[in-house]
Amino acid sequence: MDTAEVVTGGRRGRPNYPLEFKRRLAVEACEPGVSVAKLALRYGLNTNMVFKWRRQYRAGQFDTPGDAKAVATQPLFLPVIAGPVAGKPSAMKAAASLQPGYIEIIRGQTSVRVCGDVTASALHLVLDCLAARE
Repeated sequence: MDTAEVVTGGRRGRPNYPLEFKRRLAVEACEPGVSVAKLALRYGLNTNMVFKWRRQYRAGQFDTPGDAKAVATQPLFLPVIAGPVAGKPSAMKAAASLQPGYIEIIRGQTSVRVCGDVTASALHLVLDCLAARE
């Protein structure tokens, strides 16, 4: 389908693109390595419109009742799989007690690293301060 199948009219002569056309371009815009600007140029569309369609697609606004189930089953996060650690358990415990862990939080241009044992209330305070700066 190309832009020749667009129905003109409606709101002040603006084109009304079929939902399937919008969905197809939004899916293509979500592919890794695809330039949204080049995709829009190929179809003679405004880049911001393709970005909007992609955003709407990700929000589930282009789904038909049958598609909603397929989108809902896609994982939003990668699963974490924990398994046994190879090596001597006593050596691993000793190494873990010598090296405290840390949490690194990156938000925009701000980076915060929290090292060692931190109380939940202290971490909550740091996150509140970061949120207040935004």
